[in-house]
Amino acid sequence: MAPYDKALISMTDQICQVLTDAQKVTYYQSIRIRPQQVARGILGHICSVGLGRYDERLSRHLFNPDSDLLHEVRLSYWVYPYAGRTVIRDFALGNFATGISSAMYLLKSYPLAFAMAWNKDFLFDKWQPQNFDRYANIGPADEVDLPLDFVGLPGQLWPEHVQGNHYAGIHDEGAFIAKEKSHQSPVRE
Repeated sequence: MAPYDKALISMTDQICQVLTDAQKVTYYQSIRIRPQQVARGILGHICSVGLGRYDERLSRHLFNPDSDLLHEVRLSYWVYPYAGRTVIRDFALGNFATGISSAMYLLKSYPLAFAMAWNKDFLFDKWQPQNFDRYANIGPADEVDLPLDFVGLPGQLWPEHVQGNHYAGIHDEGAFIAKEKSHQSPVRE
């Protein structure tokens, strides 16, 4: 899993560099990544939630860098400028208007958020994040320029806080949410 984590760390480091320099944040920016490795890194981190329910069918994607992961899923991503972490698996998201639903994995942690939809026909209701679909046929170590959007981003609780035509379902052991500790001093009696 080390190459996958290195690719994911490289991606987040590049975005952090952009976000910490106000002159670099423009309407459009791109960074250099290895999408196949990043996708497997995301899947690995999501699978670590609820290890007792690990699905062995995912092993072919985690341990075979030539698997068809990006043909099977739509990995969407967006800049996530919020504190805290959210990791959700065993999540279903549906759209009443289209009648299409999907099993969904979410990983959100500054500076990025990812949604891995297992039904590539599923579309979000009002906003469509960028995705890795165009990188499905590249090799495991190939690099690409990944576009980043810094305007029109959704709120911190999107998409798990359903709105519009969406509905959601989640398994009670399929989520991990971490919040920043309060910086207030404890109250003494």
